[in-house]
Amino acid sequence: MSPAKVGLKSWQHRLPFLIGITLLAVFFRLYRIGSLPPGDSYDPAFYGVDALGILEGDRPIFFPDNFGREPLFSYLVAICFVVLGIGPPAIHVASAMVGILTVPAVYLVADEMFSGEGGLLARFGGALAALAVAISYWHLNWSRYGVRAILVPLFAALISYLLWRGLRRGSRSALVGCGFLLGLSMYTYQAARLFPLLVIFGFVYAVWSHKSFSKRDLVNLILVFAVAFIVFAPLGYYFLTHPEGFALRMGQTFVLDASQDLGSNVRVLAGKLIKTLLVFHVSGDDWPIVNIPGRPALNPFLSMASFLGIGIGLLRIKKGPYLFVLIWLGLMTIPALLAEQAAISKRAMGTMPAVAMLIAIGTLVPCDALCRWVARRPSLASKALTVGLTTIVGAGFICSGALTYRDYFVVWGQDPDLFTHFDVGIDAIGRYVGELPSEEQIYLSPIPPHHPSVVLNSKQRPGIKGYNGRVCLVLPSRVAHDTVYVIVPRDDKNSLDLLTEYFPQGRIVHEGPLHYQKPYFLAYGISAESQVRIAPSYPKMANWEGKIQLLGYDLDAPVYRPGEAVHVTLYYQSLDKMDTNYTVFTHLLGPYNPATAGPLWSQDDSEPCRRGYPTSFWDVGEIVVDRFTLPIPAETPAGGYELEMGFYRWPTLERLSALDTAGQVVADHAILGQLHITDK
Repeated sequence: MSPAKVGLKSWQHRLPFLIGITLLAVFFRLYRIGSLPPGDSYDPAFYGVDALGILEGDRPIFFPDNFGREPLFSYLVAICFVVLGIGPPAIHVASAMVGILTVPAVYLVADEMFSGEGGLLARFGGALAALAVAISYWHLNWSRYGVRAILVPLFAALISYLLWRGLRRGSRSALVGCGFLLGLSMYTYQAARLFPLLVIFGFVYAVWSHKSFSKRDLVNLILVFAVAFIVFAPLGYYFLTHPEGFALRMGQTFVLDASQDLGSNVRVLAGKLIKTLLVFHVSGDDWPIVNIPGRPALNPFLSMASFLGIGIGLLRIKKGPYLFVLIWLGLMTIPALLAEQAAISKRAMGTMPAVAMLIAIGTLVPCDALCRWVARRPSLASKALTVGLTTIVGAGFICSGALTYRDYFVVWGQDPDLFTHFDVGIDAIGRYVGELPSEEQIYLSPIPPHHPSVVLNSKQRPGIKGYNGRVCLVLPSRVAHDTVYVIVPRDDKNSLDLLTEYFPQGRIVHEGPLHYQKPYFLAYGISAESQVRIAPSYPKMANWEGKIQLLGYDLDAPVYRPGEAVHVTLYYQSLDKMDTNYTVFTHLLGPYNPATAGPLWSQDDSEPCRRGYPTSFWDVGEIVVDRFTLPIPAETPAGGYELEMGFYRWPTLERLSALDTAGQVVADHAILGQLHITDK
């Protein structure tokens, strides 16, 4: 029989295993995908916003927002938006499809690498490694989450498969494919930048194994990296012209500190290594959004099998497959060791195929050894031992799959805090405001309108304004169009009460989804032509260069004691559109203060709304109700004091001029009024 027919017959026997395991992966990764995860969360939503831009005609080679991101996953999300519609489920499906494809990819690389080992490892190594990925809770959770890191194990497996196939069988087409995927992997995630080292090691081992470096080896190496360079060139040019994009995220998360000595950095790395091992085998990531806190990435059975695989790999390290898998494991653990932020299980995703192959080694090699031992010593007891070990291995994988199902769909999936972790309420806000008429004015508090979940689920609805209702309130003086305030009462306990005071003709027009038996958000609607009703306790008119007008202020008390704080509420209105962000200053002035060498006893300076609603955001006619706090020092003497306020430009500190009714400059500040401090 010809080798081709032998290979075909072999695949006919193996194909059912591959199909069955892949279908199992499909079930785990697509079951209830429309409701679990229940929302998008911040990072997945960002990919959705990227995809919206792509659908509108943008073709970025790199996304600089959100610390900089490679683009491939965002393009996959855009495709899913076209097929499934715009929304969080399509993001999770894009991620899940990548996770599903990783399973046969691991089958291919393991089958290729173990094909020369003989025994059970050659026959079932690919199937068992793929099964380990399919039932892995670690891989499952990240497969369904919706971030670009899930691409790393897929590309690691495919690149390694084509590399081994090309080197073992002399296939130039496989090496061209390896180079293409190597270049394309640079568009996935930062951890993929280690793949060239993995490819180089494969060539080094190939040269070492046949103890010569031929012209063919050189041509093959050049071929792989030439193809990779061509594919990478557009992104490489971007990094060349925007070098900050290449290293920004790595610089922010790099765990080593050049200002520290070698010993300190070694201790930091040792601590990270221990923490990484704990995440894999003992304690797990503590991020509830991607893990049950305390659950290790590998359950006890898979953990033990992986340790056995490492031990066997070290014993057989002179053989290529074992050495390559161990190198792979060590190399792709580096991102987890060097990065301080984010989940370790995410940074180490590139190790997933290697871990799966070690699990296959750790289970099949001992079984194979036992089978050979039994063949040499046939007896009832030895056969019973074989059956027992086979049963233990089978039960271990079955229980692993059952535990993964329980832990993800029952334990983690029923956590009520997933509502918060996955921004379910914010998603609902986005969908609600996205369905409102285009001419309707919308204010959000305290959720910022640029939150990616709002942007995505509103389908980039323009004109949404946001402010922080904990410290301020934004009001139109006269409502030109129907206006809706979308308030999250749990986080903003002020706006609704004030709105009913200033716009008593308004009403609650919509309630968001329930969260702990209460609506997550409330929408307060105000009809067009409604007039605001504000009445500052101390009316006060002042005009700053025809741009801003002071309407008055409130004080929380007429008399204060040292050690207390003055809480002042300012009412100011925009008179003209402004391009500059001005800072408000509020001062408490009194007798000479040795600490300030002048009359200043306390101050509170801030852009309006604690920088949450800067003056460049203001529309003409809008009124901003803003709160300031001036602590009174304990040594403040009793007596009368003045409140002063005004505006200045940062960082020049140049103040805006206050004008009189004739438009003439009278000062660079306004005296609000008097207050009294007593020592009684």
